[in-house]
Amino acid sequence: MTERVERWTIGSIRLTSIVEAQTAVPATLLLPDALPADVKAAGGDDPDVAALDGSTIGFRVQAFVVESGGRTVLVDPCVGNHKSLTLPMWDHLDLPWLADLRSAGFAPADIDTVVHTHLHEDHIGWDTQLVQGEWTPVFGNAAHVYVGDELDFTKQPERREGQDPWAESIQPILDAGLSIETAADHDLGDGFRLVATPGHTPGHASLLIESGGAELVISGDVMDHPFQCASPDLAHGSDWDAHMARETRKNFLDHYSRRDALVAGTHFPVSPVGRIEETAGAWKFRPVERDHIGPQPV
Repeated sequence: MTERVERWTIGSIRLTSIVEAQTAVPATLLLPDALPADVKAAGGDDPDVAALDGSTIGFRVQAFVVESGGRTVLVDPCVGNHKSLTLPMWDHLDLPWLADLRSAGFAPADIDTVVHTHLHEDHIGWDTQLVQGEWTPVFGNAAHVYVGDELDFTKQPERREGQDPWAESIQPILDAGLSIETAADHDLGDGFRLVATPGHTPGHASLLIESGGAELVISGDVMDHPFQCASPDLAHGSDWDAHMARETRKNFLDHYSRRDALVAGTHFPVSPVGRIEETAGAWKFRPVERDHIGPQPV
């Protein structure tokens, strides 16, 4: 069972996950070269993380709200409702994510910044909603941060064949004057900073938050599952540059295993926040306990 609202306190940082959906998917759908025996070993005995026979892995779509330094920042606002998408499990959703955001204590007007680690359709969807047949910004008081290389990549015609998340989820934000274009390594102020983590897409960036001696990094799609900590050479099936993504992943794991930072895995199932530990030349994700559980299961 997955709760739709979860919360962690990290020093003076408060992190809230608003879960849109969690499901089991074939391991090879995300990681084409994954071997069942390795997936099984990495998943331990929790079938919601990985099937006991290694055939499937848990996959979560969630957005994180970060409260720190007087800011309320939303990271990667999921798939969204009523979007016309080629992946059947994301096409024309009708889910209570926005109601769950409100039940967690956040009105859309409370969000001052929306950060996108990258611009795949499952990271931009709730930026807009249909209002009288028009795609309209949800977070009207928020600056929406886009990495310039990501905008250029996503706008390419070949990226929009069969679906058009640009028209549904990005263009309305640009038209409303709510966008800020940055580099992939950019200081957003108040302890928030983008860290360039390219490979999955050209301008992919993770979000680092530092406050009161605490450090938290939201990884985006550097990794899609804790299994990749133990097997960082496994490429995601939709990596733009698989070799670059592998090197980025290894550097990320090496760097954050040497620090006392917490890592929030954007698609990690069940327990998405924890530390990266290095043991005998291998990495492992060690979850930490959440301090709030929402009342409604997915």
